[in-house]
Amino acid sequence: MADPKAKAAKPAKPAAAGAAKPRKTGKPTPAAKAAAAGAGAAKAKPPRRTARPRAPAPSRPPLPEPSGDAPLHELSRDGLSVLLYVALLPDETRALVKELGLSVPGFRTDALSDVERCDVLADEVRAAPATRARVLDVLRKEFGGMPLPETPLGPRDADDLLAVGSSDHGLALALWRVLADPAPAVRERALPLLEQLAKEYYGPAPEGAGPRGAEAKAPSPEQEAAAAAARVQALEKSLERAEQQVESVRRKGEEQREKLQEWLKEARARAAQAVDEAARARESADAAGRARERAEAALAAAQATDAAAEAARQRASARELEGRVAALDAKLARQAAREAELETALREARAAAQAAPAGPPAPAGGEADEPEDAPASWLMPVYTREFYDSLAGWDRRIQRAAFKQAALLAQDHRHPSLRAIPLEGLPGYYRVRVATDVRLLYRRGERQNEIEILSLIDREDLDRFVRQAKTRQ
Repeated sequence: MADPKAKAAKPAKPAAAGAAKPRKTGKPTPAAKAAAAGAGAAKAKPPRRTARPRAPAPSRPPLPEPSGDAPLHELSRDGLSVLLYVALLPDETRALVKELGLSVPGFRTDALSDVERCDVLADEVRAAPATRARVLDVLRKEFGGMPLPETPLGPRDADDLLAVGSSDHGLALALWRVLADPAPAVRERALPLLEQLAKEYYGPAPEGAGPRGAEAKAPSPEQEAAAAAARVQALEKSLERAEQQVESVRRKGEEQREKLQEWLKEARARAAQAVDEAARARESADAAGRARERAEAALAAAQATDAAAEAARQRASARELEGRVAALDAKLARQAAREAELETALREARAAAQAAPAGPPAPAGGEADEPEDAPASWLMPVYTREFYDSLAGWDRRIQRAAFKQAALLAQDHRHPSLRAIPLEGLPGYYRVRVATDVRLLYRRGERQNEIEILSLIDREDLDRFVRQAKTRQ
């Protein structure tokens, strides 16, 4: 029997012979291949590629302060007030208002609603940013601290967190996300919370019992009674918390409704006030227009009256000037007649002197023409510039009577026909009647033998003259 090893070795020969044939036909060696590859690389060397700049890694959002300090004062008044309304209970807002010593003028602090207290706290935090620490202390005490203090948040993360928190199913969504995480360590973080929820909703497990769902012996009646009592107690607590939450929601809803009603009343009152103010403004505008029309009419009438008065004054001035010119002409004629009389008398005296015989010298003719002595009551009249100015506008009859009364005053200021009356409020000033409504004013001069003739005025102007004289004094 043939050896099987020899049979197996036979077919290996052709393979060995076939492997040796390529060397005989001149197949290049590995060294030759390397030389040929080097020659090809030297013949056509590809260009080097320039390195592209790497994009900067996105910066990690900064972490918040571990204490949870937040710039609450940067919020608007309504935004901060609604945050406090959602986060704090009514007793907590009442305690904060009392602790900070806040008050609203005209209202009792204990009578304020929860919404009004939140508004007062929001105003205080915005006015004094340091007081936000009191609010944050209450939040830490109530919630145990700020959530996710070591987790950076981007804008999308913040949107997701707010969406979960504002949902009625926030806890379920949060558990769903944690249980769906690929990391087992992250998924295990949900188990303690689920156990706690099971205890709260289903009651604690009996002592010595395994996890729920595991096969266990039937509990004894005592264990069932204890479990039922614990479950009843847990349900009572849950019911009490639910009732408290419902009562809080009800109170907040009532306060919100009252606040909306107050806002509506205020808006209606402001609208009614705006309508009244608009009506008053229209009435005021109409009254102002009518007053302007009356003023324009009065101005036109006054301008017409002033023009007529000015024309009357100009005519009176023209008549006065004509009278003065006529008086000056008459005076000039009298002076010419007097001059002619004197020249005639002079010629007659010269002729009589030539015709008279010579004799002893006659006594001085001047002795017969000597003026008689002035009486003791005579005073020298001093006519002031004001007196001459006051003569303008009066006719010649009044002017002549004024000079006559002035001459009589100089002759005897105590003459009974003068009826001199002192002016009230001006010591030393007197008035004399010239005509029915015309008075001559005078006063005794600084020297005893003088009398100053002051003015010729209408009787109705006496008070004005007294006021002006007092002002000059």
